[in-house]
Amino acid sequence: MGPTFVQINHSHLLHNYSLIRDAVKPAMVMAVVKANAYGHGNIEISQTLVQNNVDYLGVAFHEEAISLRQAGIETPILVFGAQLIKYFDQFLDYNLDLTITQIEQLSALEKICQAKKKKAKIHLKIDTGMNRVGFYPDSFKQAFEKAANSKWIVIVGVYSHLSSADESDPAYTEMQIDRFTEIKNYIQEKYSTKILFHLANSAAIMNFPSAHFDMVRPGVMLYGNPPSPGFKTDWDLQEVMRFRSEVALIKDVEKNEPVSYNRRFYTPEKTKVAVIPVGYADGYNRKLTNIGKVIINGEKYPVIGTVCMDQILVHLGHASKVKIGDEAVLFGKQGNNHISISDISKQLNTIPYEVTCWPSSRVARIHLNMKNP
Repeated sequence: MGPTFVQINHSHLLHNYSLIRDAVKPAMVMAVVKANAYGHGNIEISQTLVQNNVDYLGVAFHEEAISLRQAGIETPILVFGAQLIKYFDQFLDYNLDLTITQIEQLSALEKICQAKKKKAKIHLKIDTGMNRVGFYPDSFKQAFEKAANSKWIVIVGVYSHLSSADESDPAYTEMQIDRFTEIKNYIQEKYSTKILFHLANSAAIMNFPSAHFDMVRPGVMLYGNPPSPGFKTDWDLQEVMRFRSEVALIKDVEKNEPVSYNRRFYTPEKTKVAVIPVGYADGYNRKLTNIGKVIINGEKYPVIGTVCMDQILVHLGHASKVKIGDEAVLFGKQGNNHISISDISKQLNTIPYEVTCWPSSRVARIHLNMKNP
């Protein structure tokens, strides 16, 4: 393993998970582990959560769910989003919960179930205002009735997704909650089937208790980050990911010399420049050119010049005591200093979700405080 890797702290993961559990009782918890658990490692994260009795796992694609099954995970898994009929047989083969978003999918699913002599477990998705995936309320009722009358289909859940729960104005989120509640009341009045109703993402878990229903779906908060940089919360979340490298070289550079590609930085004085073996191919975003910071020996130093594919350059000053081999933290804590994932996302006008997805496959994930599965 090289000097550049991310550390995944499972103690922090369980701290965040416990906060969520306590806050939403008696609702169930579906941990969202799509996109390689937001960059943290979906198998390892899922194993730790399963050991701690998580109720459900949520992923975006059936391939992600199959990888968890092949790792020995038996916990229920819901695959979100619009799914292609040609893959429905794999949902039956691997005992996965399928999201239904079109009424035509139900007839196709029934035929596959009949051929395999297996029942399918589904969650019907309602579009309450995101206009992305799901039934609009008027067509949902017809789809629900068709599924409820099928001997091959088991309706496990009904859910929707909130588009704006991290915004300071609650009006649109409250409207979505009201629409979802109307559907819930309609189903409970007309049908006796026990169904899981779920709506709340991380922002709604923290700010909208009325959205908790039977199950919540934490994603970004599980990994210790707010859903957006300006999101205000008093939750004591702990970042799970720490991105680090080491100083590989120190150069003495004269005053007024250009640094890195395209001469985007000139040294203001004779100075020491550290070379750190991490670049945009590793997931250190090129947009951090001339604005990024790293922590070395507890002090923050600026990234200077263009971020390269495999390296960044750091301005140490002329009197620096930094030496080759010293740890350089790209985000996370070192000593009393901290570069938060939220701070970086604010710098680049993005969201913490994207930042934790940056570290590439070239970067090892080192899992700390993890029990053997």
